[in-house]
Amino acid sequence: MSHPLEDIPVLTDIVEDGPRAPAPIDRTLLFLSDLEALLAKAIHEHADELVHNACREMEALLLEQVSDRLRAELPSLVARIVDEHFHGPARAD
Repeated sequence: MSHPLEDIPVLTDIVEDGPRAPAPIDRTLLFLSDLEALLAKAIHEHADELVHNACREMEALLLEQVSDRLRAELPSLVARIVDEHFHGPARAD
């Protein structure tokens, strides 16, 4: 199956050199771009708020746990220190 050389297109036959008109503005793409920017900003702000709230909640929980532990251990700590003060440190035999 042979084709005559005249029937085969050449790149210079297809491409035309000349001034091009600027591409029309695609308002849909502009709208979608603006919408994406607004969504990204809103999602980032919401995620930031959620992280900060979670940190505050964890900090409050840790503070409560430390306070409860101190309240539970404080009487024995005071008793041990008073005992050591009046009787001297415990001796290891």
